[in-house]
Amino acid sequence: MLRTIQMSLLDSLLELDRICRKEGIQYWLDAGTLLGAARHGGFIPWDDDLDVCVMKKDRKKLKEAMEKELRPPFEFEDINFKKYTASTCARLRNNRVSVLRNVPNPQNPKETIVKRNNVWLDIFYLVNGRPEISKKIDLLYGPCFRRVFRTLEDGKLKHFISLCLFPVSLLLILLARIWGVLFQHKLLIYDYGCGFYAQRVKDDIFPLTEIEFEGHIFPAPSNYDKYLRRIYGDWNVIPDIKTSHNIIDIEENK
Repeated sequence: MLRTIQMSLLDSLLELDRICRKEGIQYWLDAGTLLGAARHGGFIPWDDDLDVCVMKKDRKKLKEAMEKELRPPFEFEDINFKKYTASTCARLRNNRVSVLRNVPNPQNPKETIVKRNNVWLDIFYLVNGRPEISKKIDLLYGPCFRRVFRTLEDGKLKHFISLCLFPVSLLLILLARIWGVLFQHKLLIYDYGCGFYAQRVKDDIFPLTEIEFEGHIFPAPSNYDKYLRRIYGDWNVIPDIKTSHNIIDIEENK
């Protein structure tokens, strides 16, 4: 079951790679996907997701390329692009495989419900900035975002307050992005609201190199050892606890 999900994700990555190479869009393997490539030559054996990065300045170009080139059974999702996905990253879905997972209940985040989703690849947009600033802004932006778009439903009063404060959080993000461009041009973070705060550094990334992943060659940071150490520390150490993301069952669609 896990290997079926991994191969479905690999198909999505190959489609992304085809389009990005054709349209001249820079992306690279990130997080656990890059770690798996460096340490295992492919997926971390117990992993069931796939992450890549794209610079935020290339977001529009990526959207246009996906709209022009993407083939079934794949589907691209981004905020304000065809279908809304309640996330500040983009997703490339593979509609050939559906997965049943335990996920937080929007009405009560302390509880879980079973939800069916297609398998997706996460595309994280990078902006200039520092994690400590992002964390502080996300204390306001994150809850407002989830309540405004109803992935968190914890009462009408909180929803109303979030509607009022959401523009304030967007203004703070705009100011933080400007500050990042002016004063942190070599430091990169995931765009605001993702909930992951590891620092990335341009000098570790560019110019991009390549790395093998599941028998294929994909873009990678030029100094991926340093890149991974900023995120994980000693990434060569295999952890004792191996977890997946609450998968219950899968279904292959025709």
